[in-house]
Amino acid sequence: IYTYPLAAQVQAAFGDKENAKALSYRAQRTHELLNCLFTDKSQIPVFTDYIEGTNYLKAVLDGKISDDDIVIMSSLNGAQLIDSQQSDMTIYIWIILNYSPDKSYKKKCVLIGGIIPGPNKSSNLESFLFSGFHHLSALQREGLPIWN
Repeated sequence: IYTYPLAAQVQAAFGDKENAKALSYRAQRTHELLNCLFTDKSQIPVFTDYIEGTNYLKAVLDGKISDDDIVIMSSLNGAQLIDSQQSDMTIYIWIILNYSPDKSYKKKCVLIGGIIPGPNKSSNLESFLFSGFHHLSALQREGLPIWN
């Protein structure tokens, strides 16, 4: 297995000024929504992103997610290196959800978490995913310094 440490990739994403600004979307949109809900006493008319969801907003209000946090999603479903052919390996990816929905799933914003070799899917994926999720767990406990 090849694991690509998430910390280095996230820090690199903040290395570009424009990209760092794009990563502030989640915090800005969260403040807009909370202002809308509490000041204007209005409701969210249409749900277009996870940021408008009850679970996310509750986590923010409970202090579990702050403006400085990076929200990450992992996917193991169908990621491949070349569009026109099936890969003979399994790739898992990290998706940074701090970007706006129109950017989150673009190639530039999707990070490779790891590559699991073999022509067939593993019967014990958890053992291959362990190192990447262990790294994520350490980041959740210890934090990640980013100079923005």
